[in-house]
Amino acid sequence: MGQRIDRLCSSSSGRVEVVGRADRDGLHDTCPPGTDVIIDFSSNDGTLEAIRRARGAKAALLVGTTGLSATTLVALRDASTEIPVLLSPNTSLGVAVMRHLTTEAARLLGGAFTLSIREVHHTRKLDKPSGTALALADAAARGGQQVDSAQIESVREGDVVGDHAVVWDGSAERITLRHEAKDRDLFAQGAIAMARWICRQKPGFYGMDDWFASWRDSRA
Repeated sequence: MGQRIDRLCSSSSGRVEVVGRADRDGLHDTCPPGTDVIIDFSSNDGTLEAIRRARGAKAALLVGTTGLSATTLVALRDASTEIPVLLSPNTSLGVAVMRHLTTEAARLLGGAFTLSIREVHHTRKLDKPSGTALALADAAARGGQQVDSAQIESVREGDVVGDHAVVWDGSAERITLRHEAKDRDLFAQGAIAMARWICRQKPGFYGMDDWFASWRDSRA
């Protein structure tokens, strides 16, 4: 993800510039004063380091890392008192739309339909269920349908980028919302869009729905 974001920024004709890079070997470049935003796609420990650097640089922080510990989530909340923090388990516009539709469908169908979620990812993805599947479950809960772990199926196979389906099964019909990621660049493009948005916000803790609401309002 870091390489894809770097490449897309480099081709953005100066609209977005990468000023620092970090990987498993540490920080390659410094984050100079005036850095707008730090984007984190790493690990639980990497996110803690990103929090430290974002607070030190007074920069906004976008976290796309999933499987974070309760301690790290508390640290993000604490940092949001000083800087704007956006936690988004998926940076795809399509998934943001799917969350919105899931909430509405759950509100309309919850009384008569059984809900289940299925997610498929590549074999290198460690966290189960995926952060996106949990985000979809949260969206359904906001619509009045609670989802427990038994209702989420997680599959790890091949090099699947990401495939999520929310299914409402009734006595005589079935309704499916599905999102299939075909190229990882879509997450990089979404991350850049979210990063440009979060660096303009006031200190606070934001989620995917906050960014999506702003995007939706801009198209109204």
